[in-house]
Amino acid sequence: MQRCSRARLIPSMAEVPFIVIGGYLGAGKTTLINKILGADHGQRVGVLVNDFGDINIDAKLIQGRDEPLISLTNGCVCCRLGNELGSGIETLLNVAPTLDALLIETSGVAYPAKIAAYGNTWPGLSPGGTLVMADASRIQSLCSDKFVGRLVVEQLRQADQVLVTKLEKGFDWETLRHWFSTQSPSARVSPSEEFACQDVFEIRGSNRHPENAPDVMFETRSFVTYDPLHPDEVTRWLTGLPPEVERIKGVFYNAHDPEHQWVIQGVGLQRTISAGKAWGKSPKQTEVVLIWPAGLTPRIPDGILGGSNRQNSRS
Repeated sequence: MQRCSRARLIPSMAEVPFIVIGGYLGAGKTTLINKILGADHGQRVGVLVNDFGDINIDAKLIQGRDEPLISLTNGCVCCRLGNELGSGIETLLNVAPTLDALLIETSGVAYPAKIAAYGNTWPGLSPGGTLVMADASRIQSLCSDKFVGRLVVEQLRQADQVLVTKLEKGFDWETLRHWFSTQSPSARVSPSEEFACQDVFEIRGSNRHPENAPDVMFETRSFVTYDPLHPDEVTRWLTGLPPEVERIKGVFYNAHDPEHQWVIQGVGLQRTISAGKAWGKSPKQTEVVLIWPAGLTPRIPDGILGGSNRQNSRS
């Protein structure tokens, strides 16, 4: 492949640290990415995202929306990532001026070391660190779960830094820190309240390689409708979803507030709806995705979305 960038011809000048942000579903990865993209950290950062709609960047930060790149006023760049990770990496490595770092938010069911391995082999990249986020309220039960436990344990084991989120008042932090040290003995562990955005650039990788960890399969179901919905009905439908549904994400067309998207979020048994950004030119519709470990057969209530278009898939 021909290299057209002068920096790419001189590896010592060209290498951009490749930083991986991982962790199980709902741990707070997108929230951290939002903070990094909006912060004044002095770094020119490229971020690979699977769906720009999941990254809720304040509109005042966005300079332009010419896909696949979205330029931000603080010098950061977002890249909409399709199915091809390599093409996203190449797109960001060839932006000018050169990036100071390249971040990727992995899927919540991915092994971080498999993604981090790109930093060891891809021309123009150097291995950065692997940050794994963990929800303090769920992480221990997840590690012992018979369906996803092996995945979550392996995610922690592959971390260079563990960032602990959702530490509620009353948590015994020292006991929890000790537990993390048994799961991630070589990683630094810190609560999210003590982690500044610029700290992500200081994480150093250990060059650990992914082992033959088994892939954990998940089922997904999506719902789409163009009808306006009443928030009380949406809340009842969410409450009726069984506990086997691990993650819920989406937006709905609120009959009481037709000018704004309303955001649906669910992690475990915590399910919320909240006001989001204006629809603008986006079509007004409800789109909700449910995720659960394969092997379970949750009964999805019919309710308001039960009769809408749906699609099953395995990942």
